[in-house]
Amino acid sequence: MSARESSDPGGRAANSGLRGRARRVAGVLGGVAALAVLPVALVAQPATAAPCYGDCQPGVVRSPGVLKYDAPVGLNDQITVSPAPGGLFTVTDPAATLIVGPGCTLVTPHEARCAAPTSGTMAVRGLDGDDVITNATGLTARLSGDAGNDQVVGGSGDDTLIGGVGGDVLRGGGGSDTAQYQATPNLLGVRADLDGASGDDGSADDGPAGARDTIAADVENLEGTNFGDVLIGNGGPNVINGGGGSDQIQGLGGDDDLTGESGTGTLDGGAGGDHCTSDNRSVSAPPYTFVGCEFTLIIGAGG
Repeated sequence: MSARESSDPGGRAANSGLRGRARRVAGVLGGVAALAVLPVALVAQPATAAPCYGDCQPGVVRSPGVLKYDAPVGLNDQITVSPAPGGLFTVTDPAATLIVGPGCTLVTPHEARCAAPTSGTMAVRGLDGDDVITNATGLTARLSGDAGNDQVVGGSGDDTLIGGVGGDVLRGGGGSDTAQYQATPNLLGVRADLDGASGDDGSADDGPAGARDTIAADVENLEGTNFGDVLIGNGGPNVINGGGGSDQIQGLGGDDDLTGESGTGTLDGGAGGDHCTSDNRSVSAPPYTFVGCEFTLIIGAGG
């Protein structure tokens, strides 16, 4: 057998291997080329929905028991919920293109009409942006501005008002209303009062001193954070709950209901017939110090 004849089998195998590798490389390159021409919607990441939490459906108005609306992400919304004929309710947001879920129908791209919620309650969240949220109904409402400099306005019922991070304005309207910091992702305790003064509530998370939250004088109650807060009432009856942390809580005038939880601090009822509760069931710590409290209760450690 000649040298040429003896080398032919190896040469054929080598050529076959090269052809196989070439086909595989071409296949990979073809796949990359195919991806390059796919519609952007298939390969691009969706717009961030980082502000969403819990049952979050941005842009969707629905009323299956609770009337709910989460504003679309990235807009400065102007949300109003108001009564409509026939016992219905109207949700408007001129900045958004609305989508309707169960219990609601679309009137215009910016207006939805919904059946009355069976629970008699609503929950509206701005999520981000500088929003205006107005409850023009008597429904019990949880209104959350979330991130941004928001205006949150309660209705004639009992509202829970949450500004979120940023310099917010919280107005209660009628009913017994609560400014709540428990749901705000603060890393600091807050100083908040019910005197109606402008820009003096919240913490450095909300802005520089004098440009923080404003809790209007028609808000009656306060809920603090899980950190050490200073919470102060007004001349009327207030319900103030410190949340976690070691808090300093003052009721001032009126018959107040003050509660300190999960720490040590001071409950100062001030004038009036005040109920003060130290609730340390979740920690092992001495009870709060009571000052000017006509009725006291210690639960948990030290009780």
